[in-house]
Amino acid sequence: MMLSRLSIYYRILAMALFIIALLSFATGLIVWSSFDDIVSKQLEKRGVEIATHVALAGGNYVLMEDRYNLYELAAQTVASSEDVRYILIIDSNKRLLAHTFHGGLPKGLLADMPDFTQQNIAVFNSDEGLIHDIVVPIENGAVGYVRVGMTEEYTRNSIHQHIRDVLLTILVICALAVFLSSRISTLITNPLRKLAEVAESITRGNLEVRANIHDTGEVGRLACAFNEMAASLIKASADKEVLLGELRAKEQLRDTLITKLMTAQEDERKRISRELHDETSQALTSLMLTMRVLAEDAPNQEQKDALLLGRDVAAGILREVRDLAIELRPPALDDLGLVAAIERYSEKFAMRHGLDIDLNTAGRQTFVDDQIAVALYRIVQESLNNVVQHSGATTVSIDITFQPDQIMVTIADNGKGISDWDLIRAQKEHRLGLYGMRERVELLQGRLDIRQSSHGGTELFIAIPQFHPRKGESS
Repeated sequence: MMLSRLSIYYRILAMALFIIALLSFATGLIVWSSFDDIVSKQLEKRGVEIATHVALAGGNYVLMEDRYNLYELAAQTVASSEDVRYILIIDSNKRLLAHTFHGGLPKGLLADMPDFTQQNIAVFNSDEGLIHDIVVPIENGAVGYVRVGMTEEYTRNSIHQHIRDVLLTILVICALAVFLSSRISTLITNPLRKLAEVAESITRGNLEVRANIHDTGEVGRLACAFNEMAASLIKASADKEVLLGELRAKEQLRDTLITKLMTAQEDERKRISRELHDETSQALTSLMLTMRVLAEDAPNQEQKDALLLGRDVAAGILREVRDLAIELRPPALDDLGLVAAIERYSEKFAMRHGLDIDLNTAGRQTFVDDQIAVALYRIVQESLNNVVQHSGATTVSIDITFQPDQIMVTIADNGKGISDWDLIRAQKEHRLGLYGMRERVELLQGRLDIRQSSHGGTELFIAIPQFHPRKGESS
């Protein structure tokens, strides 16, 4: 009956404190009782996400049995998550390809190896507490599967601490809130609610909205800052659009100039090739005939031998001029097509440098645009020259695949390979062959990948769309 002797103010205060305490205690009991179920569900959900991520990222590595990259993937995943205890990556033949146990695999962990074709979750006790073992198959188990062990210890400790902090904070805040008047709350919350609405409108992209709050205090200054921020965003957006437009125009101009430069280069090659074939070759042929006639009318054997020797030298020069004319612009590229031109060039290149070059084609051969054919032919030329100059390879394979929407070319050798440092050094030494290849491919909206070949050397993969508009051209 002590409450009846208190004033109304303290009665309301006591009632408020009692309700706050009761609500806090009830909230704590509800949260605590549902803790186990929440932890398990969230932990298993996170485990499935992690295992699925590892399965998607490591599928190709499992197929190639790339243990190093599989270990790196598993180790990085474990390092980024405190509640992941271990990760096992197993192929379809139940062979363990990678794991994250530093002291060796615990005994019995792989004792039971069923054929999982869908994800499976099991819980078992360990000396570290409950472990949620989650299995996610890779390609429905055809490639293998990933096992992720999730421990509850870290999550439980963290949530325990957070629950204690939250409950304590709730009690303190609610106790303090009893002493606040409704009028002060209204004066504070109404301007903030308006600012929140303005912020949401700005987030949705409405940069014209403004906060109309007439206040000289902190809330008023915050409203002015919001309005200035919106104006700055409008100006920044306009400036960005201008810069993007200028960048697109410059990029389009650059691509057009490079395309015209390459076209002019090929036209010049054609012209020089034609002049070498038509004029220089004819002049050398006439010189050979003249020297032969002079040799037949020579007054003595010594002069005849000298003239015949000169004719042989001219014949050698003629062959070299014809070879140079063909390399500048092979007639087969215009007359017989891309594959025939590459085949003839690779045969001569193999004989000249003692290489074993294997050319293979796949798919239905279709008409190839002239610019695509020239680009692929020049890339093959540059690649073979790089093989001779830098790789030390003895065999080269060239695979050309025709698909309805693209042409794919793969050039692989068994040389010493190429590293990132080699690419940096080549750029410093202005040996820009690879960068020239990439520029040609990008102008045709294709892609060029440099990777290690199955023979241990370098592999270039080029894919160019056949019928899409090229970069820098209007569709």
